[in-house]
Amino acid sequence: METPPRSLEGSVLNSVSRSSPRVVNVNDNCDGPIALQEWQGWGTISPIPVKVVEVIEELKLLERDFDGEMSFGGIGGKLQGDFRVKEDKKHRATYQALGDSEKKLHFFSARQIACRLLGSRGYLCQKCWLAMEDCMCSMVKPCPLWPGVQFWLYMHPKDFLRQNNTGKLLWQIFGVQAATLCLYGIPEHEEIMWNAFKLAAFQAAETLVLIAFWCQEKTRFGAFIPTKMQQTIQFRTSSIRNF
Repeated sequence: METPPRSLEGSVLNSVSRSSPRVVNVNDNCDGPIALQEWQGWGTISPIPVKVVEVIEELKLLERDFDGEMSFGGIGGKLQGDFRVKEDKKHRATYQALGDSEKKLHFFSARQIACRLLGSRGYLCQKCWLAMEDCMCSMVKPCPLWPGVQFWLYMHPKDFLRQNNTGKLLWQIFGVQAATLCLYGIPEHEEIMWNAFKLAAFQAAETLVLIAFWCQEKTRFGAFIPTKMQQTIQFRTSSIRNF
């Protein structure tokens, strides 16, 4: 009797359940800096965010001072062990020292993304964001998007590299140029996206669709869209929550 093919949903759920108890030491995979090719391999066309690079460098320095290895594990690939306790105290002190709320947001987002990048190295497939053993890339058939249409995925940093995040399917199918990732709290990303929508407002032949992938504990997504942008640009939004 043949084994029935695994469904996409089954692959995702199985991967998530198996990954929960894992512990990954950063030095077991790759101890070097995040290169542009590696960064863009996760589904973005942007340069590496400056603040993300700074946070990664700070984590590496703290690791050397701590005389121990960084390790990640559990759901979300969080820092583990004694290093987590030391880093938690340090990053909370840094966060509180940033008086400006905008700077706090940028630091929060950069830290979330930096930890996910380091913790996913050598473990997650860069294209489908599933564990290597559950990679489903061979099951996805790419196809061109309708001319004149472009997707923008506005994603909360806590949903970045989340295994059950279905947003990655858009650029797996249509390509990163047709489905562009924008991470909330990363100014380089947000500036590119808002400029694209401003430009599209004057180009009737082009349709941009904004899709929000938002952490369920966060407030209503619309509250984060600049008021001026809401008044000058008409677009369709779809708020999608991952559980």
